[in-house]
Amino acid sequence: MLTDETIRRIFEEEKNSQGLTKLPDDFFGQVREYFEKKTKMVRIEADQWALDSIKRRLKTIFGGRERKILNSAPGFIDSGVLLENMTPEEGKFFERVVECIKGFQKEREEKLEEEEENLVLVTILEDVQKFVGINMKNYGSFKRGDITTLPEPNADLLIKKGLVEKTEMR
Repeated sequence: MLTDETIRRIFEEEKNSQGLTKLPDDFFGQVREYFEKKTKMVRIEADQWALDSIKRRLKTIFGGRERKILNSAPGFIDSGVLLENMTPEEGKFFERVVECIKGFQKEREEKLEEEEENLVLVTILEDVQKFVGINMKNYGSFKRGDITTLPEPNADLLIKKGLVEKTEMR
């Protein structure tokens, strides 16, 4: 059974801990029951103030735990070390965060591979000043006779201007 003192203790422990503190598996259900009971007992303004104070503490507890879970997900993906003391609800949240990060990482890798595939090997025919390519990376400056790879749209533009020519690998 959840009490004001239990919430205060959890608040302090959570605030002072790097990891997650141990909570009962049914913690969120206990919080719901606690508020149902406390709300019925509110008679005067001081009671409402005390209830609002507990709500703020719980909001801080939940926010802190969410940040710890979010921060631990990339480490879990790299090392497989699971954050301890998650409630079942937090475990489901953690799994969704991990899947989201893995999906983003896969998309990023595919995008990088896609960009690499669209590079063209060129020989510089005239000196070319430093420029920003279509992928927002800096290229150059180049001297006549240099050989380099450029994103295909940039290579095409420089070919049209007569500054470079496409070079085949030997």
